[in-house]
Amino acid sequence: MKLRNFLCVILAVLMTISISACAGGNAEAPSAAGDSDEKLVAVLIPGPVGYFIAVRAGMDRAAELYGLTLEYADASWDAARQLSQVEDFIARGVDMIAVCAVDADAIIPAIEMANDAGVPIIAFTNAIGEDPTGAFDGLVSYVGQSEVNTGALCGRIAMDLLGPAGGQIVLLEGRPGTFPQRYRREGFLSAIENYPAMEVVFTQTTNWEMEEGMRIIEDLIQSGTEFNLIFAQDDNSAIGAGRALEEANMKDSVYVIGLGGSIDGLQALRDGTIDATTFMSAEEEGYLTIQTIYNYFAGNPVGPVTELVQVEVNTNNVDDFVGEW
Repeated sequence: MKLRNFLCVILAVLMTISISACAGGNAEAPSAAGDSDEKLVAVLIPGPVGYFIAVRAGMDRAAELYGLTLEYADASWDAARQLSQVEDFIARGVDMIAVCAVDADAIIPAIEMANDAGVPIIAFTNAIGEDPTGAFDGLVSYVGQSEVNTGALCGRIAMDLLGPAGGQIVLLEGRPGTFPQRYRREGFLSAIENYPAMEVVFTQTTNWEMEEGMRIIEDLIQSGTEFNLIFAQDDNSAIGAGRALEEANMKDSVYVIGLGGSIDGLQALRDGTIDATTFMSAEEEGYLTIQTIYNYFAGNPVGPVTELVQVEVNTNNVDDFVGEW
């Protein structure tokens, strides 16, 4: 009988231990449930351009590292659609909005809506408003280049290529209304304004399209317009322009400057289709955007602008760079 009572006591102890162990397992559940509290960031892309493939790669890498969930939306270069996307994400209660604006002015009401709703919003790649640095009240930060400085860099490259004799210049610009189109132009013109031997004789938009760059220069050649240098605000347009010159047997007499350091742009520089471009890592831009968002959530200091810098790429250093898009 005593042995029987002893076994009952032992059994009761084992059951208590088992129940405690189960309770301990449930205590760890909040840690697993905590994963559902991962911050959701809406990322608004302006349109289907190869550059943003590289930007997204950097964003995805940073999001995995910092434990953020990203949801992407593409506006297909429609400013009204992008505004609607911001409204939708605000209604869904996302934790942050990251926007690359289709139009630097049209996006401003979206910034105000986000502010009124208490949803923090950050800009990347395309800045907003009129401040050439990219700073804008209502934004957590702007992550990207100074388009004015980038344009000025291209102006200095043009001066180096043309030399003291100067020349007549064609500007091929990006999509109208975007921050890069406006301020790359401003920076380029400011760099050459004190050199009267350098004259801009023609300006037209290519909407960042290679085919448009080629068509515009073909038409310009047919018109008999004389020019010595083409500055295109992106590599795609520069390649199209360079190919038009090659077909007309004019490439040896006209310089072409691109911008962006794309895979095709760097190869075109090696091939002699263009004469110079610039480089800034799109992946790093994407990564820094998400890192800045993480710092904001973590309560770390975040400045109004996180600037990335373009550098010159020419025939002497082209092999030092690897294109990302």
